[in-house]
Amino acid sequence: MHRPRSLPAIRLLLLAAVGITAALPQFRDPTLRPDYSARVTIVVQREDTGEIVPARIYLFRSGRLFRLSPVDSMIAFKQDNFYRNRPWRRSNNPDSLEIIVRDMSHVILTKGSATFDVPPWKEYRLEVHRGLFYEPAVIEFEVGPNEEKTIVAKVRPMAPRLQEQWISADQHVHIMRAREDDDLLMRWMQAEDLNVLNNLEGQRQQHFGVQYAWGRAGEARMPGQSIRSGHETRSDYFGHVLVLGGNRLIRPLGIGDMYGNTPYAYPHPYITFFEGRRAGGLVGYAHFHGSRKHSQFIMNMALNTLDFVEVMQYALIKTPGWYELLNAGFRVTGTAGCDWPDPTDHFIPWERNLPLLGPERTLVKAEPGESAWETWADAVRRGSTVVSNGPLLDFTVNGRGIGSIIDWDGASATVRGEATAVFHRPLDSLEIVANGKVVASRKGDGVKTELSLPFELELTESTWIAARTESPRLREDIRIWAHASPVYVLKNRQPPYVKADRDSVLAKWETEIEFYKTAGFVFEHESQRDELMDLAERTRKILQAPQPPWPASR
Repeated sequence: MHRPRSLPAIRLLLLAAVGITAALPQFRDPTLRPDYSARVTIVVQREDTGEIVPARIYLFRSGRLFRLSPVDSMIAFKQDNFYRNRPWRRSNNPDSLEIIVRDMSHVILTKGSATFDVPPWKEYRLEVHRGLFYEPAVIEFEVGPNEEKTIVAKVRPMAPRLQEQWISADQHVHIMRAREDDDLLMRWMQAEDLNVLNNLEGQRQQHFGVQYAWGRAGEARMPGQSIRSGHETRSDYFGHVLVLGGNRLIRPLGIGDMYGNTPYAYPHPYITFFEGRRAGGLVGYAHFHGSRKHSQFIMNMALNTLDFVEVMQYALIKTPGWYELLNAGFRVTGTAGCDWPDPTDHFIPWERNLPLLGPERTLVKAEPGESAWETWADAVRRGSTVVSNGPLLDFTVNGRGIGSIIDWDGASATVRGEATAVFHRPLDSLEIVANGKVVASRKGDGVKTELSLPFELELTESTWIAARTESPRLREDIRIWAHASPVYVLKNRQPPYVKADRDSVLAKWETEIEFYKTAGFVFEHESQRDELMDLAERTRKILQAPQPPWPASR
């Protein structure tokens, strides 16, 4: 039965209603728009098609970077090695995303258009950026008090139709990700013209960059785009390694006291790679050899457990080490990843011409298909990669593409090919490298943004052949270049062999074996030490002889 409210309760409700009514006139528009501000709508279009496209923008007021507002969403990154930043939103369907790193504001137009309030002023300059393959747009304007103005910026693709033939990926990013974050992160990727993002969980005592699921269950997709979970497993003893896209997490992610919570030097990367491949993932070394003083990199190269080596990061390509391994007879597929947000510690202030996501990229020539990640991963397994932080590079040998193996026999062979490079800035050079030596080159003239280089080589031994190109540095610490993984031209299936390089790799491995013997590693079971030393000795024996012929299936 309904009971009437008591008189005191009714009085309290009336008082509350009066209070709310009295307060209503004191509340302003929730956007808190500043009086006298101008309202500027920024629209970004592709110059060739007129399509409105997401982009990254910066506004300068009398030459100083001006922070745009209001924004619909924000991620503030704090670089403290624990990578746990998540987006803030004031809208479930945001037009803008502000990325704040080291107190610098980067604004993403998630749909290609957004409106901001700015002070009236006569000297504004707008910069618009979209990935590596679009020429940035710059527009100057002025606005008065209460004025409403629309600014249309047009970004020019540097190679229409050609650049769409490539999938670009950043294989090394640490951003905590819940399922509800996927749409916003993918629109950020669109603004950077990035197809694939490998988002990696890791461990420094506790896990960082936590992902919500693995394999296809954790893959976010839009047409031509994928985000896929992976992980970085780190050890001060064996180096940093990556497992990309697998259907499960291969624990532990931190080995030893520095990264984990036990002193045990187990499992080592050989075990992680075996399990990672069983889980359907790509496996390889981060930071080229793992970034630590000691590494199991050479062992895993000799035992053929790697799908890739991260040869490009922080605007550097590790060409001396890469060439040494190739000359020692190994097949080494080069990849690139930025290790976000770590690059913001290397490039201070941030160079705006570099994308935030994917400043270094692994490119493969393929149609994205149903899953851009799966297509990209298949190409990496074939060795069909280009690493770049700017130019688009391609080359062929005898009509065969990057990563191919061309067989021949007899006393000699002649191969012919062509390399091409294109960028929206002038190119300095285009070169062909064979077994570590430049065998053909073309110099730029300071103006040309496209170079081509036909070449012909007479071979008497097995040879790896690759192409590389370079553009002027953005600044002293940022070299702009691209490098293709090799085409392998093999005489009787024998791999390339330069004895001095094979001996150098062996000497480095001897140093690692001595370290393993004397470092005082702690193992939970003594059989784990025996396993490691058996693998180390097996690697030594492999390196003491030339690399055996490659199987026909490679």
